Amino acid sequence: MSVPARLGCPPPTPGGAPGILDVVAEKPRILQNRRDMVLTMVPLIALCLIVLFASGNFKLGFGADPKDETVDPINPKGVYQVSADTLGFPVRMPGGAGVVDGVPESWKATATRDDDVVGGTVFSVNYVTPEKNSLQLSQSGAPVDVVLESVYGAKAEPSGTVPVEGTTWQVYGPNDKNRSAWVLQVDGAVLVVFGGGTVPRFTELAAAVQSQQPLPRSSAPAPGK
Repeated sequence: MSVPARLGCPPPTPGGAPGILDVVAEKPRILQNRRDMVLTMVPLIALCLIVLFASGNFKLGFGADPKDETVDPINPKGVYQVSADTLGFPVRMPGGAGVVDGVPESWKATATRDDDVVGGTVFSVNYVTPEKNSLQLSQSGAPVDVVLESVYGAKAEPSGTVPVEGTTWQVYGPNDKNRSAWVLQVDGAVLVVFGGGTVPRFTELAAAVQSQQPLPRSSAPAPGK
């Protein structure tokens, strides 16, 4: 006497082919494989983040809308020091009254980056002013025309000069995006303030950086090196 199949349960598949129950039985193993993939990716993502922060370079803020409040501020002090230790020219960090860790009061720093150019490296820090305009402070030991072209994005002709607390800066621009560059050559380095901020904000950042001595290296080189 044959026993009827239970309601809703199909009979076994002839020839040992997998049926619905066999497929269901396989599901936990599939999910397990996916979980293993996720667990494998997590350390890789964490490693990438560690490398990013260890390098001290945060490029995400460059090109971002300065009015975008989701762009988090950074503390550039450590990056200024690393640059002073590793780059072959005097690096200055903005300072003076109302400036903390290289950031003027009510401003925020959003990104840093290094760009290799002919004759050296251009080190830049991007700032957002209280009026939500971007101003970039770039420094390099490369020739001034090379640095200016790297920062400005094209060759530029001087359009005048501007005094900043007794020091004369060369002005270039504005360009077609209404961005200007103020340039100062001092002690073997080129300083450039670039962006679309107001003249008082240009002056504030220029004064804050020109007033400072180059950062000392954190450790003296070994004798003979």
